[in-house]
Amino acid sequence: MSIKIETTEIIKTDFNENVVTVLPVSSNESDLHNYSSTALSFWKYARRDIDIELLSEPKTLVEQRSGEWFGPMILITSSLLSGNSALVSVLCGVVSNYLTDFFKGKIDEPVIKLKVLYKETKSSKTTEISYEGDIQGIERLEQSILEVVKKGNEKR
Repeated sequence: MSIKIETTEIIKTDFNENVVTVLPVSSNESDLHNYSSTALSFWKYARRDIDIELLSEPKTLVEQRSGEWFGPMILITSSLLSGNSALVSVLCGVVSNYLTDFFKGKIDEPVIKLKVLYKETKSSKTTEISYEGDIQGIERLEQSILEVVKKGNEKR
């Protein structure tokens, strides 16, 4: 299992800061309507439990065939978390439940690849938390996100 944390940029900035946002496969202007097929199925699953939306209307679905599961890129903001401190835990729980349902009956343990972007609303700093591991490691992803959020709050 590995978790990588680094500063990144988001090209498109007109998104709703008060909901979890699923991002397209690329931030290039020409790709803003291209989503991974897992992004769409995850969004449909997750919207039952959390306030989540797609950044743009999907026009093309990118199919990634592999023994690995390439999850959607998920954006959360400091303004969203300031009113809902339990959201990170709920989001990671939804991801874990989705993956458990998705891989039910499979013999081999899949490798999960998932990116969560945390945008500090006031400073516009964006941190990317990349996770690669198994379903059980999602707890460590949650801890890493909370550490990034805490560091961002200390700087305010």
